[in-house]
Amino acid sequence: MTAPTVFADALEEVQFRVPYSSAASYHEYYGTGAPPWRLGRGCGWQTFEVARLVEERCGARPTHLYAGGHSPATYLTQDGITVLDPYLPHVEPLRLARADAVSGAVRAGIDAYPIRSRPDGTPAPSRLGGTWWVADGVLLLEYARFSPRRSAMVTHRAFTFHLATELPAFPVPDGFARRLLLEPMQNNLSIRALHRGERTIGELVLPFTGRPREQLVDPAFLIAKDNQGAVSRAGTPGFHRVLDLIADAVDGTPEEVTAYVMDAAAIYHRVVPPDQKWPDYSAEDE
Repeated sequence: MTAPTVFADALEEVQFRVPYSSAASYHEYYGTGAPPWRLGRGCGWQTFEVARLVEERCGARPTHLYAGGHSPATYLTQDGITVLDPYLPHVEPLRLARADAVSGAVRAGIDAYPIRSRPDGTPAPSRLGGTWWVADGVLLLEYARFSPRRSAMVTHRAFTFHLATELPAFPVPDGFARRLLLEPMQNNLSIRALHRGERTIGELVLPFTGRPREQLVDPAFLIAKDNQGAVSRAGTPGFHRVLDLIADAVDGTPEEVTAYVMDAAAIYHRVVPPDQKWPDYSAEDE
């Protein structure tokens, strides 16, 4: 297989086989060990897995750029940059070709999940865009989703990388991972699964904000987000529909998925400082 085919196949495999889960690392580094791959990994570990598959299949080795607690797999050649980042769930690899530079910058974009619906029923894919300032050696990745509430595309994540700033080792050392997991930027625990058959996303989230610390480990505060970004509270029909979709996507049960997140919350509650402060978590419909 050619490298572009390997890149695309590895990205798709990780998107469906390894959901994004911020709960996973607390089980692995502060609990009883890493959960099954089907229950997901943190964003960095999704990247490490896609990079492992690519190297195993065609020998290409990535540059793991690093900024803001995030690290995509980037493949740098004389001709350009290929980006693989399962956390920003793009449908195909993002390719920035040096020959496409205009005024010193290369801009490119690719569709991403979730693929939502506009009011008229037409599809509204998410979008991963990249801007590479060639002379400066700077790469900006911007991930945007269609917001049904606003009827507009809204930037959901953005990361700026300097091509000279790499992770010194990967997977990262245990001590580095443990320190990162206690940073206050972590204001929720979640699992986000992409269903292979339906090509839709479901997310189960336990926000940390909006209640006293002693109520942190309380399943009554779980919420679910469907493919349209609509939020459902624990116990409601919408919540159970999303939970069922996630369970099916990970070959598990709703009870297993719920326990997985809540057990991680109990671990987090035990290891994080009692006076930890978090940024507010928005639990409104997207």
